[in-house]
Amino acid sequence: MLLSRRNKAFIMSAALLCAAFSGCRKVSEDTPYNEPVITPSAVIAETSSETQTRTETVSIVSESPSEPISAKETSAASETAMPETETETVSAAETAPVTETTTVSETTAVQKTTASAETTVTEKPRTTTAPAETATAAPKTENTTAYYGSNGYSVLNYREQKGIWISFLEYGSILKNKSADSFRKSVGGYFDNVKSIGFNTVYVHARAYGDAYYKSALFPSGDRFNGEMGTSDSFDALQIMIEEAHSRGLSIHAWVNPMRLMTDSQIQNISDKYPVKKWYNDKDKNGTYIVKYDGRWYLNPAYPEVRQLICDGVSEIVSAYDVDGVQIDDYFYPTQDLSFDSAAYSASGTSLSVSQWRTENVNAMVRGLYKAVHKANPDAVFGISPQGNIANNRDTLYADVESWCAGSGYCDYILPQIYFGFENAALPFDKTAKEWDKLVSGSNVKLVIGLAGYKIGAEDSYAGASGKNEWINNSDIISRQMQTAAALDNYGGAAIFRYASIFEPSAEVSAQVSKEMENIPK
Repeated sequence: MLLSRRNKAFIMSAALLCAAFSGCRKVSEDTPYNEPVITPSAVIAETSSETQTRTETVSIVSESPSEPISAKETSAASETAMPETETETVSAAETAPVTETTTVSETTAVQKTTASAETTVTEKPRTTTAPAETATAAPKTENTTAYYGSNGYSVLNYREQKGIWISFLEYGSILKNKSADSFRKSVGGYFDNVKSIGFNTVYVHARAYGDAYYKSALFPSGDRFNGEMGTSDSFDALQIMIEEAHSRGLSIHAWVNPMRLMTDSQIQNISDKYPVKKWYNDKDKNGTYIVKYDGRWYLNPAYPEVRQLICDGVSEIVSAYDVDGVQIDDYFYPTQDLSFDSAAYSASGTSLSVSQWRTENVNAMVRGLYKAVHKANPDAVFGISPQGNIANNRDTLYADVESWCAGSGYCDYILPQIYFGFENAALPFDKTAKEWDKLVSGSNVKLVIGLAGYKIGAEDSYAGASGKNEWINNSDIISRQMQTAAALDNYGGAAIFRYASIFEPSAEVSAQVSKEMENIPK
């Protein structure tokens, strides 16, 4: 049957909207998913609620953007000021990429006090899981984070954070089947490159799929590594990265995906000693504590014990390693499908809608992670990198970014992935950045802007007709975005996603990437 142009356009628009907002979507594991979808006749509108004034002070700013922040200058969040931890949710819009960018001072000295760069986990952490409870409408004190000890390391952070994400994808070429010396040399080269463009911070994947690139008693070693991380016949990737970063004056944050787990084949091959495998083998926990969606397993933050594990995982890292911060990204609830957590919702007896209830679960998890980081090291910072589309965060991922930016006890910095060009029809960069700036106004949350290094030289199929070729026709977008971001009232830095996009680009875009990097303000 022949269709009119109008009908064809309508069908195409409906398909695009379905891909962007429905829970039925497939997305590549190596790309973020917050892209807006442009329709022929409509532009996605976003609204932001008014921010509240934050009373808690967690300063992570030095007197000069180029100077590191002394740990003793940072006001650590008071234990009593931090709300109890609960849970977070996995993102549902899977069409947007992750970004990274950071700048480093050539003269920066590493600041350390008590914790040595050679620190590793020396004993199995104790697990004091909270008693089982049913999920409630607004979780309160279910997460009593297990005590893994404290770390007196004096952190290295910058007033103007300029960062680069280093993903588990990069580990495939420098970590898998490599010796400790080989990995140290490779990652040292990575960090030299980061410094060469004036960046000062790296976000390194510590846990991507319920697997660890550090010595862990809670999670198995990541599949980009051979053997058990940190054993006598192996080495500890995170420890090596910390040593190499700090020796160059780079701040290093452990990047964690809190809810995302493995595939069936992967989880079946891990030891039965790990909590996620125990839940996988338990007929009552399989499908509730961990839930399978689109071929992958996810932790369900509706349960206190699950949130406990997520928070303990972060405590384990910060207490044992001299990281300067911890960051989670935009993978919260993987779907809007009611079947994902219908059992927990029914058992909760809540009067909240599913959307409100999931949002409370995520907020609980975020508060728990914030508290876990500061309990292990009061000077370390906790950051969140949500997708750039504010409406999608709120409406499809159950990520309450308005509260995170305005309220106390959620995060020290927010790093939205504003992976949109200036000519994006739905979410132009400058307008979107200003909306995020409004969200943090009056709070102590630091705003760092995430940029799409992976789009340089490529067609932007989500940007609409006006922005489709913007990244092809221009070679100064990243530099202009950094300048635009620097003019924001609450600017705290910028970050580019990801290392390989900038330093190991494909042949088709390498010349344009080089031009972009030359234009970046030093």
